[in-house]
Amino acid sequence: MISFCHYTCILYEQIKRKVIMSKIRASFLFLGMFPIIAFGNGIERIIQMGEALQEYSMENFFSAVRVNQWKSPCIPSKWFMDTHVTDDDERRLMKVARDFGFQLALCLDNLAQEQQTLPPTDTLYQRTLLLCDLGDWCAETVGYGNAFLAKRCLDLSAVGLARLTASMEFSLEKCEDIAMRMHPKWTGTPYKLLVFNGEAKTNLFINTKMTSAQLDGYRWLARAMLATERNPKLAKERGYPPPPDPTLVNAGAFTNSLHLFDEEEKPPRPVTLVRSWDCRQHGWLIFLGGSQEHNQALALLKYRSVVGFFPSKFVRREEEIKRRDTEIEKYAKLGIKITKEEDNPSYDPLEEAFRRELEKLESAKTEGCSYSVAFIAYNRVLNGTFYDPDMTEIQTEKQREKIKAQSKMK
Repeated sequence: MISFCHYTCILYEQIKRKVIMSKIRASFLFLGMFPIIAFGNGIERIIQMGEALQEYSMENFFSAVRVNQWKSPCIPSKWFMDTHVTDDDERRLMKVARDFGFQLALCLDNLAQEQQTLPPTDTLYQRTLLLCDLGDWCAETVGYGNAFLAKRCLDLSAVGLARLTASMEFSLEKCEDIAMRMHPKWTGTPYKLLVFNGEAKTNLFINTKMTSAQLDGYRWLARAMLATERNPKLAKERGYPPPPDPTLVNAGAFTNSLHLFDEEEKPPRPVTLVRSWDCRQHGWLIFLGGSQEHNQALALLKYRSVVGFFPSKFVRREEEIKRRDTEIEKYAKLGIKITKEEDNPSYDPLEEAFRRELEKLESAKTEGCSYSVAFIAYNRVLNGTFYDPDMTEIQTEKQREKIKAQSKMK
């Protein structure tokens, strides 16, 4: 039975979708009063995509994308639109594009639920491949919102990969097909630099061979420069931050774009793509690549391909237990205390089984295979808690609220 709160949330999301579509149509109708063909065609195309997204399943929507050869619209940040765009027609087009992006973010929330409930069969496999395709489609156009939507698709693909890999009845080869899609080009630094340059509205980063670590370094440099600018005393205490490397960064543009790297706005909890859609979160663009779940899913696949199966909980043989107890008694007489492995609070018999099965193999075969990360992924799948980051945030917030409610009752 659906609880009243859950029903209210569903109703709220349905109303929100209708409001978004009405805003898109209103923008289009208002623009229709002006004889501007270029913007009219752009908005009309986005409206068609929005209506298809609202009326059809994600599979049918993406079929329409392919048939009509629709390109994903450029979705800037709200901050960019409010800061850099003054032309009414351009703002109207961006507003419609952002509304479409938000509608897609809501749809991905629904797909996140289905990624947890679909059985590990070809249905989940096809849905996971679709999410890979959808992410690549979003990212084929450089944009702030495009990048975050693509990342959510990749995160949800990792959930499907983990659940399929954990099922020994599902084809290993098909799991490897999905794994090949887990490192798309848009997760690389060049794409991130293009997004940053677009949001700064200038050629901010001039060397496309920068690493993510270097990019993150400039994020911290910008924040240090901002802190010094706001509090001159820091310059006396710590000294001025070093200037940007002119071979990597346009120094003048960087100094004028420090606000782009300012502390991100804190959206209300739970912090998800939908709830932070209008917030300035540029710093997170640096982490477009694999999430924790992404790495865990790939580690689980690696373990299965190397070991060939997933072991059950480790149980010591009776003779092994007797031999160990004899050793413990022997050292106890010498005043040396030996603790049993299972007495360690962090000991898990399933993790021990993962470790032992991997250690049976030659080291050359197990290179790059982490039994501990694979175990975490497998255990999360078994417990039904292998969520993408947004779902993890939602579940964590529910737990926080539960703890608060319990503390109030005491």
